[in-house]
Amino acid sequence: MPYPDPPRIVQITEVIREADQGMTKPILCTGEDGHRYYVKGQQTNRSSLWREWIAGHLAQALGLPIAPFSLVQVDEMLLRELPFELRAIGPTPAFGSQELPGLTWYENSLTPRVDIRVQEGLLIFDWWTRNADRQVGNTNLLWEAVERRLVVIDHNQAFDADFDPHGFLQHHVFASEWGRLQQDWILRDEWVQRMTQALAVARWACDNGAPEWQWENAEQDVPANYDPEDAIRVLSRCLQQDFWRAE
Repeated sequence: MPYPDPPRIVQITEVIREADQGMTKPILCTGEDGHRYYVKGQQTNRSSLWREWIAGHLAQALGLPIAPFSLVQVDEMLLRELPFELRAIGPTPAFGSQELPGLTWYENSLTPRVDIRVQEGLLIFDWWTRNADRQVGNTNLLWEAVERRLVVIDHNQAFDADFDPHGFLQHHVFASEWGRLQQDWILRDEWVQRMTQALAVARWACDNGAPEWQWENAEQDVPANYDPEDAIRVLSRCLQQDFWRAE
């Protein structure tokens, strides 16, 4: 297994400001490793943290260009010194997505510049993880112009219990690749093999998320309204013959 057990937690040394965008109100921070992170902590719910954590490791396992991420934590002494609006980050381990320089929001006009294998991989990954939150006009993608590459962020809505396959294929930013997948059974088999191998990574992520995420609050007296085993059940669909069917 290529991951440490337990995973490292990066200590936050500076809490800077709320991000300009983001439904879950991430907070920009500096870590002890010198990197800046967009941090989702107690200002969001535990289900969002679990989904980010599990989906992030799966994206890495499949070789997708996801922004580097880590567990991060703000010391309580630092927390007490913060303005009220920034204390929402909380003192428990949080999810931090690394800020990368020189990125802009992805625009649909850039699609011809994106490698077909990357488009294909993201479409399959989102189908597998039931993540409908990568739509035309709201892609949760960033673009690095010099190297002409995508950077993938935000999976807090993955493993959606109300996932609509038809809506997904109508609105996903790379939905045009679906027809080619339907016609190429060799390609589909290759992806099933990759997803099957990555199930071990999902298992590791479920077993090695922050223990505090089992509780909805820092006092740990309200159980979290999310079971990471639900993600395993969603992902195990790749083993079924009807995995690729949109009905």
